[in-house]
Parts: sequence; C-alpha cells; structure tokens
Amino acid sequence: MSAERPHPLTPLVQAWIWLVGAALSLGRQLLDAPQDLIALRLSELPPWTLGFLLVMATSLGLNLWRWWTTRFVVTDHELRVEHRGLQHESKRVAYTRIQSVDITQPFAARLLGMAQLTIDVGADSPIRLQYLSRSRAAALRDALLHRAHGRRPPADAAETSAWDDTGAADRVLLRVPPGELLLGAVLSHELLLLVAVTATPLVVGLVAGGELLLVAGGVIPLLLAIGGFLSKRVIGQYNYTLAETPAGLRISRGLASLSSGTVPVHRIQAIRIAEPVLWRRIGRARVDLAVLGLGGLTADEDQAGSSSIMLPIGRPADVRVALQAVWPNLALDAVPLTPAPTRARPLAPLTLRTIAHGWDAHVVVLRRGWWTRTTWIIPHARLQSALIEQGPLARRLDVAQVALLTGELVGRATTLMEAAEARAFVFAELRRARTARADELLGAP
Repeated sequence: MSAERPHPLTPLVQAWIWLVGAALSLGRQLLDAPQDLIALRLSELPPWTLGFLLVMATSLGLNLWRWWTTRFVVTDHELRVEHRGLQHESKRVAYTRIQSVDITQPFAARLLGMAQLTIDVGADSPIRLQYLSRSRAAALRDALLHRAHGRRPPADAAETSAWDDTGAADRVLLRVPPGELLLGAVLSHELLLLVAVTATPLVVGLVAGGELLLVAGGVIPLLLAIGGFLSKRVIGQYNYTLAETPAGLRISRGLASLSSGTVPVHRIQAIRIAEPVLWRRIGRARVDLAVLGLGGLTADEDQAGSSSIMLPIGRPADVRVALQAVWPNLALDAVPLTPAPTRARPLAPLTLRTIAHGWDAHVVVLRRGWWTRTTWIIPHARLQSALIEQGPLARRLDVAQVALLTGELVGRATTLMEAAEARAFVFAELRRARTARADELLGAP
C-alpha cells in the first residue's frame, strides 16, 4: 500500500490562531495609519507586531515541516505512522490493539472540511492523525474499526453527516435538545457554586453599607460569569447524538467543534447513573460509561475531545434506551435492591437511606449518595476485584464496606452491609463473575 500524507492545509489549521492574530494586528495597523498594504514596510511596524509575526512564521514553518515529513500507511495487518524528519520515528499498530477510533473537528478544521483522527491503543499514548479531509477520516475510521473486529472493510465507504457524523446505516437512538442542556446547566451544582462564590462579596458589600452603585457594578461580572458558563455548557454538548453503528455506539456532540467517538460495546466495563439533588426533582439523570482504555470519567461536561458521557441529561425513558443499547436484556427497575442496615448510620449519617445493593443474572448494582445519587451498574463478567473494609467503628457495629472494582472506575463503587452478609456477598459475586467470563469466552447466550 502506498504511503499517504495528511491534508495539505494541515499547517494552516494548526496555526490558525496565529493567522487570525496576524490579520487583526495588520488590520489595526492599517486603521491607525491608513495606507496601501503593499507599501507597508516591516520597519514601520511596532516591535510587538514584528515579534508576533516572527512567532507566527516560525510556528507555520514548523507545522509545514511536520506535515511534509509525516506519512501513514494502512496495510492488511497494521497501521504505520512515520515521521521522517531529522530523526526517523515509526509507530506500528496491529489492528488487534485498536480499542477505539474517534473523529474530532476543531472549529478551524470544521470550516475547511477537515478532521483529526485519534486512535486509542490501550496503555500506550493514542495516535493522532492531523488532519485529513473529513471523508477520508470517516473512511479510515470505519476501515480501522472493521479490521479491529477481524472483518474486512467495506469496498465503498459509507458517507456520514457533517452535522452529527451519522450515516444512512446508523440507527439514531437519542438526541438531546438544547433546552434540556440549558435546563441541566441551570440546575447544576457547578452553577450554584459559581453564583455563591461570585455573589457573596456583593451581598457582604451591600450589608456592610457599601455604595449601591459600586455594588450594582459587581453584578455585571456575575452575569457575565453565569452567561459564559451556560453558553459553554450548551455549546459543548450541543446536538448530542447517540447512534448505533456496525462498529459500536457512536456518540457525537458539539456546535463550533465536533467530537465523535465510537465505543465498542464489549469494551464497556460499567455504567454510572448520576442524579444531582435538583435534577431528581424534575426526573433527570446523567449516564457515564467506564470504557476500557478511555481512562477516568469526565468531570467537565464542556471539555473537548474524548468524553465518558453517554447521556448528558435525560428522562428515565432516555436512560432506559441508553442502558438497553449496551445490555439489551437489562431491566434495571427489576433488580431487587437490599438497603444498608440501620445500625450503620454512624458511618453514613446523611446518606444511609440511599445506600443499597442488588444483582440479577447479568449485572450487580450499587447505589448511594444524597447530594448526587449515584448508581453503578457492573456486568458480572467485567468485575476485576472485590474488597471488604472494616474499621474500628464498623467492627463495633458489626457492619462492613464492600468495594467492587473494574479497571476503569475512578474511585470505587461501594456499599454497606452486615459483616457476615458482606463476606457471603463478595464470594458469591466473584463466583458469578467467574461463571460470566467463562460463558462469554464459550459464546454462551
């Protein structure tokens, strides 16, 4: 197979912020001293403008050199990415090591119809191809995912929408409207904290007898902070789409910049359902995926790039659709939950009534939390270890804390139960996990 280079406009996309800055700088210079742009001499420019142009030219030159020396080759057995600069570097990735392939389109790349391909290979750092034409990126992603699953890639690449990265063969399961995103942001803990931190000095100043005009002037930064938070949250999750594709679940989001990730279902280690206290009043929840190779769960909903969020906000019916997209046989409401014993209240005085655990033939479920009620759903086959903890107070109360761990959970999914029950539960769950893994390897239904 012949080697390919990234798109020729890649250096411009990588240095676009410098190009915009240079255009603004020159425009300001011409407005201050109107003259012919051709007749403008470098000696007439301010020193800071010359320095900026020098940095921009250096950045553009380095990006051009990087583009010229970068090649990638797709063979029948591996993907090879080479950098033939002053030092020759070659990365070879067997298709069996590929865990996921994501498409990211920053704002400048999206304007030019280009995209970045991010290839997750597990413990090693991901491989990024910057930038390809959008059609080439989508075709290469589908080919890599097919080869990673041991299938031959299709002869004709399926076209996908530039708006949400869905194709004709994909089945859209969920879309999150902007109104829901705005509702979730308004009732989020982050906004409450932002308002409290920003408004406290204003209230103190008003109570202390400060000038009303000065206090009123402090409202403007508060409004700007609230507006910035809401707009960033909505723009980051705008047009959130969950679709079912032959390669797995495809999650796309973003208005100015588009992020699209394809998650193979068999790499999902666990699912977390989070219900903040204000969201529970209106029947809303967020769903996160713990995916093998992805790393930790997403803390900021407006962050770019890979995200663990499967559903940023949804009603109970939406949550059921999301869960059944991963485990079609799961009926979460039918899983019987056993509450924590009442004598464990000194260990969790505020959250004891929310702590419960249960299981069925497919998954184990742990729930706890008042400020944010969290429900962990872990398939038996994905459980890696279990831990029983008992401090001095817990021993006196004859209770124990049980923690269930998979490789990708941040923190631990924990619950409280009687000491004797905890030991029996852990050994029984480990037996269920062992049986589930054996059935999975043998291909049992």
